[in-house]
Amino acid sequence: MGLMSVHTLKILLRYFSDNILHIYSLINSSQMAFSVAYYPVRLSVMLLSMLAACQSKTDSGTTTTTAPTQQLTASGPQDSPGTWYRIYRGTLGSDSITLHLQTWPAGFESRRAAMFVGSYSGADGQPYEVGTDYNTEAKPDSIVLRDRDLTFADDNSSGPVWRLHLTGKELRGTRGGQQVQLREVTLPGSIRFASRYFTDSVAAYPNKPASPYGRTSLHVLLPTNGSEASQRALTDAMLRNLRGDSLSTKAVPASVQQYWQQRFSAFQKDYRASVAELAPNLPTEPDTSSTAPSYDYVLRFEDQSATHVLWNQDNLLSLGFFSYSYSGGAHGNYGTSAATFNAHTGQELHFKDIIRPDAQAQLSLLLEQAVRRTLKQPANVALDQFLFVKKMPVTYNAYLTSGGAVFIYTPYEIASYAQGEIRLFVPRKQLQPLLKSGLPWGGGEVSRR
Repeated sequence: MGLMSVHTLKILLRYFSDNILHIYSLINSSQMAFSVAYYPVRLSVMLLSMLAACQSKTDSGTTTTTAPTQQLTASGPQDSPGTWYRIYRGTLGSDSITLHLQTWPAGFESRRAAMFVGSYSGADGQPYEVGTDYNTEAKPDSIVLRDRDLTFADDNSSGPVWRLHLTGKELRGTRGGQQVQLREVTLPGSIRFASRYFTDSVAAYPNKPASPYGRTSLHVLLPTNGSEASQRALTDAMLRNLRGDSLSTKAVPASVQQYWQQRFSAFQKDYRASVAELAPNLPTEPDTSSTAPSYDYVLRFEDQSATHVLWNQDNLLSLGFFSYSYSGGAHGNYGTSAATFNAHTGQELHFKDIIRPDAQAQLSLLLEQAVRRTLKQPANVALDQFLFVKKMPVTYNAYLTSGGAVFIYTPYEIASYAQGEIRLFVPRKQLQPLLKSGLPWGGGEVSRR
């Protein structure tokens, strides 16, 4: 086999160490008193789907971009085929709710069918996540969702199922036995978006018919209403967030297409360098046994980014920038970075624009109360009995709704990988003493101080 390079050794060591860490995480989480939630379930299903895709003989590993060039019409950019964002409003049982729903085409997250993500809220402004229910096969005119919020988890870590029928602009059906009647709307002070999707792949062995490949994909939203200046400011801010820029002064690409081209070129270069390092130390032929993983699984890299609408009304816009990456190891890494915007101007509201600098101690206590409510843990149980921390750290990864703020902790930040991403809602009434002045909510202008 010869001597391995340092780069190769690091990746292979990470593969085995990640397995050990993942097993530890599962053991650690099994000792906890609350149900394991939906994010790890989603990731587990996703990884199993990726493994199935890896073993499929239909994948050619060729490089083909499936996203068309942005279509420009008099009304602005159009949705890519198979992807859209819509707002629905109506009733869930006797409650009035607003549902933000998005769909992505087959192929995203290695899915063989279209998938849905979204969130809904009532009058209190607390959002609850929903996503495709992968245990139910949906018909072309139906949408089957499942609540993914810890609040609704039962003993089997399952939430209520939404069975909806799509007719024109209406969604009708049930959620866990309750009647659902929703209609597509445009909310006052909301942003309309065109949903754009790009994907491409790079063959590890271009001359091999069944070559493994690395794949990258990008989902981004483009505003289609508001002033030209606000649309440009919002688009630039979203590109910076997708790119992970820490400074708002850094130049951004002239267009989403240019950003995608830069992103794919960088992925292509990095992937080919990794293949050159790893390939000499991997088997050259697959194990044909039915239970064996693909021999080239570690070469099937994934790099995905997507934009989620978390809140969008009354000039208050909150977005989540989801990323998933697999570059060898037991599992990939993922997380959501949130941002809130003044929808009227397109300017981002940073944490320092919202929370007073002297509010850390009080906010930590509110977050402890929130994590106990969410994970159903009483006050007499120490935090480090169900988390990795003795005291709740204050995360700046947060976003606003009309009713409060949601604080996001990504995997390993305060808990095991198996527990997934933890989202904590703190009501506006509790936050009010910690907020900077001049930040009105629920209608009117959202000011950036």
